[in-house]
Parts: sequence; structure tokens; C-alpha cells
Amino acid sequence: MGRFGSLAVRACAAGLVGLLWLGAAAASPRLAEIERTLRAQPEAMLEALKPVLADARGDERALALLLQARQQYAQQDLAGLDATAQALEALAPQSGLAPAAALLARGLAVSRTPPLGRADRSFNAAAAALPAATPPQVRWYFTNEQARMRQALGRLDESVAFSQQAVEQADAGGVAWQRSEARSALAYSLYLAQQTDRAMPINIEADRIAVAAGDINARIHSATTAAILYTALGNDDEELKASKLAVDLARQAGARGLEALAMANLADFYVKRGDYRTALALAEQALPLAREVGQPSSEAVALINAGLAQIGLGRHEKGIALIRQALVIDERTSGLPALADTHGELGAALEKHGHLKEAWAAWVEHRRLADRVFQREHQQAVLELQEGLDADRRQRELAALETENGLKAEQLLARELQQRLWALGLVAGLLLLGVLALLLRRMRQANLRLRHSNEALKVATERDPLTGLANRRHFHAVMQHSAAARFEGTLLLLDLDHFKRINDRHGHAAGDAVLVDIAQRLQGVLREEDLTVRWGGEEFLVLVRQLPPEQVEALAERLLATVGSRPVFHGQEAVAVTASIGFASFPLPPAREPVSWERALDVVDTALYLAKAHGRNRAYGVRSMQTQQPESRANPGLALEAAWRQGRAELAHLKGPGAAPAAEAALP
Repeated sequence: MGRFGSLAVRACAAGLVGLLWLGAAAASPRLAEIERTLRAQPEAMLEALKPVLADARGDERALALLLQARQQYAQQDLAGLDATAQALEALAPQSGLAPAAALLARGLAVSRTPPLGRADRSFNAAAAALPAATPPQVRWYFTNEQARMRQALGRLDESVAFSQQAVEQADAGGVAWQRSEARSALAYSLYLAQQTDRAMPINIEADRIAVAAGDINARIHSATTAAILYTALGNDDEELKASKLAVDLARQAGARGLEALAMANLADFYVKRGDYRTALALAEQALPLAREVGQPSSEAVALINAGLAQIGLGRHEKGIALIRQALVIDERTSGLPALADTHGELGAALEKHGHLKEAWAAWVEHRRLADRVFQREHQQAVLELQEGLDADRRQRELAALETENGLKAEQLLARELQQRLWALGLVAGLLLLGVLALLLRRMRQANLRLRHSNEALKVATERDPLTGLANRRHFHAVMQHSAAARFEGTLLLLDLDHFKRINDRHGHAAGDAVLVDIAQRLQGVLREEDLTVRWGGEEFLVLVRQLPPEQVEALAERLLATVGSRPVFHGQEAVAVTASIGFASFPLPPAREPVSWERALDVVDTALYLAKAHGRNRAYGVRSMQTQQPESRANPGLALEAAWRQGRAELAHLKGPGAAPAAEAALP
């Protein structure tokens, strides 16, 4: 299961973020010792905090409550987290730290559900509410939450900046394990920002500090981060060494939850390398541990890796059954993105081992869930944007109210002065008119800047940040405007062959370079009026208007050639790339019945599947199709498959550069 990207998210939920605790040493030696020794063992830490909370007062009590809140967040105890936040709010008269700690606890309570802007604002307010004399090792924790939320919001440059600030605070505080874990957190932020080369020496320094301090928990953090970085760099030997070290350290620390997660991730390593027996043994060891400590995310990772190993060993029915158990857990705890990822990995494994019927079903479900994820993310982005606009509106209203109050004061003063001296009143009136003109001018300028910002934001949300191509949102907007009910034109859906293998073999940086290079090649072949879209992952969609039918197949051949005729160079590496394409022009002959753009996309998606199923590095196009049933007209994607089987559809088959003869495919 190739999950080191999503693994980091699961690791946070399972306990790695639990290593980033509040630096309590400045105010309470007993809290500092509890934090140092038990920060990776949630249940033991909550028990150790009980006697402290029984007699602590002032800032020490606020620190203890904040430690408790963080553990409740890790265990998803929202009711307990709310009670702790209320206790911190009640403590405000006796503790200068309590108001900021209460805001942080409230932010944690809403940080698991969208819109995430609420949690981000709460964390920012918490950091701003800290007293001026707050020690750096206490400020460090608040800064970490700001960095973590910037990661969740995709604002990676800001996440790196906050993580760098946290390193400086940890160094100023002088607590060795904080200094180590702050550097590991900075390395992970740099990895997310695709700066793995910068991240590696920083994480090596984190491990050196942890070793010198003899802190096993900090070493678990640095070892887990090292495994993630070596995965990105494609260094299998070092990745394996770091993953095994994380397992050994978790055992030494007695952190059974982290041990379960580390073993499940080590099983993932062996699945990716095809050592299915070792992967199965590790996953089966991790599974009872995860269940014992009540860690559903680790249990799901172990079940998925066990299922993929069973499929690799030829026991695909057992494998599918295990993965279905993981899907039940994902649906309950992780939501749609994890479900979509799991179905995609299941489809890839089944396709790799020749179970095409089950692979087709898994890919169809993956596509359906991915579309739902996209829709939900779109809705969340709209909510975030609306919240931001509402906040701006409230600020403008407040500024206008303050301006109005100022104007009223000026008017009263002007009347008083007018009663004393008419001449001075006249001068005051002229000055007031000048102030009004200046305020109106500034308000117009502010409105103009806001309009320009909104226009720039709309453009940014409809562009893929990696390739610069239009994204799905832009394509949907174009279709809603021009082809809501009847689509006319040519669609070509292109999928890069074995892209996951490129990422696994050359690293994610090479994969990104391939996507950027292919996007540039496609734009070099197409006309300015044609629309090229990054449809998702390694898929590209091309919309061509007003192209004669005889030129459509020639265009498909040019696209196959421009992708597969030469490799993509990343550094000193030459990465071979080919593509599979499905294409059709609408309305389809001979009947030329009208179809919506969604149904047209279903047809080319099915044609793409035919190209992949017959060996890849080729294109399948629909020249004509005879429909018979009304339901076929409602779902032309399914109709194409049936028509092809029955000889009622004429397909074009085009081979890419160096393509092998078409393989026989058993369609479901």
C-alpha cells in the first residue's frame, strides 16, 4: 500500500503529533517529567495528570489542563475536550495563560471537521493571546499548532515559516527533546513543500540531538520522518533501515500504539517491493496490537497491507475480504479520501495480478469516490472563501461604524465652534468636507482592490498549481456555461501508463517533473483555442471544438507520439513515459443523438479503459455507435461496452510508439 503521503496524516491521528507537547518545564518540574517520559503513551499520561490537577493552581493548572486537552484530541474525545476548554475559561482570573490555552483547546475541537478556517483563526487568536512573558518552550507548542493547520489548509510556505519559528523557540527554551522534534516537524513541512533535499539534513540533526539526549520518543519521531524522506528520494535501503528502527524504538519505549503503526508501515514497504510473505507476517503482527490499544487508523493500515499481500500471494478473495474490513474502518474514522485511496490501491493490485473484473469494479468505485471528494473539497473551498468574505465585510462594517462615529463627533464640535465663532465654524465645515472626500476615495480604492482580489482568486482556483493547466473546476464552469444539456465537440482522455511505478522507482519529484513536461508537450501539439485540463492525478482531458472527423484520429496519434517518442529527463535520469487515450466526437454517428457532457465523458472513459486493458501505449476511439434501449441513451458509457461486444460499435485502434500487439482483455 503506497501510503507514505497519507501515512503522515494517519500517523498524526495515531500519535506522532502527540510527541509535540507543551514545554511545561518553565513552570512545573513534575509536569515536565510527565511530558518527557509519557508523551507517546496517552492513557498513562492522562492517569499521571490526575494527581497534578487535584492540587495545581494558576499557570501550572492551565499547563496540566492543556496537556489533558491534547491527549483528549488524540483520542478523539470531543466531549472531554469541551469540558477541558470550559475549565480553562473558568481559570482565566487566576492564570494569564488560561485564556490562550482555552482558545487553543477550542481550536483543537473544531480542527477535525471542515471548514478548517475556524480552527486556523482560533489557533492564531490563541498565539496572540499569550502573555508577553510566556517562555519560548510554551510558545513553541502554540506555533506548532499554527504550522500543522497551515499544512491541513495546503498553505505550505506558511507552514514552513511557522515550523522554522518553532525551531528557534525550541532552541531558546533549551529542552533537548523539543529541539529534536521541532526539527523533525520542520523537515516534514519541507517534504510537503517538495523540498526533500533541504529536509534531510535537518532531520539528521534532529536524530543527533535525540541520541545525545537519550530520548527514545524523539528518536521515534526522527526515524519515522526519515522513512518518509527516503521514500520520496527513492532510497529503498535507507527507507527500510529507518522503518525498522522506528519499530525497535517504539518497542523499547513501550509505545504500543506507535509500534503497531510502525509495523503496519514496514509491511507497506515489503508490499511495494513484492515481498508479500514478509509483508503479511508484519501486518498480522501489527493487527492485534492496533486493536489492543484502540487505534483504528493503524488497524486499517495493517488490514490493507495484509489484504494486498494476500492478493500478491494468489489468494485474492481473502485479500479482498481483509480490505473490505479496512474500508469499514476508513468510512467510520477517515472519510472519503481514505476510501478513494484504498479502492484505487485495490484496483491496481487486482489489475497487476490479472483479476480484471474485480479491478474494474474497484476502479469504478475509486472514480466515484474521487469525484465525491472533489465535490466536497470544492464545497469546503467555497465555505472557506465565504467565511473570509464575511470576515472582510464585518471588518469594513466596523471601520464604517468607527468612521461614522468620528464624523458625528466632528459635527458636534463644528456646531459648538459655530456658536462661538461663525468664521471658525465655516473653516471646520470645509475641513470636514475634505475628510469626507478622502474617506470616500479610500473606500472606493478598497472596494476596487477587493474586486481585483476576488477576480485573481477565481483564476487561481481554476488552475492546477503544478502544471499550470486548467483544472476540473474550470472545465465544469466551461461546460455549465456552454454545454449544459447538449455537448458538441471532441473529447480525448489521456492517462499516463504505470505512473505509480514511476513514483516508486524514481521518486515523487521525478513524477512531478513528468507531469509538468507532459503538460507542456500537450500544449505544444494543441491549438490555442483547444482546452487542456489536468483531470486528476496522471490523467489529462483535452476538449477540441470544430475539428473535422478525419483529423480527430490524426490528433490522437500525434498525442501518443508526443508523449511516448522520447523520455522525460529528471536530473541525470531518463524516465520513459507512454500514455493510453480514449476519444470520441459528439454527437456520435449514425443517429447523432444529443448527449450531455457528463455522458460524453463516460464514453471516452470507457474507451480509455479499453486502451489500458489491451496493453496500454495505444488509443481507442469511437467512430460510431448504434444505441437500442432508452437506458443505453441514459448511460452511453455502458452502452459502448455492450455495443462493442455485439458488433454495433465501430472503434478506432491506434498504437503508440513501439507499442506491442493488442493484448486480449476480459472485460467485466
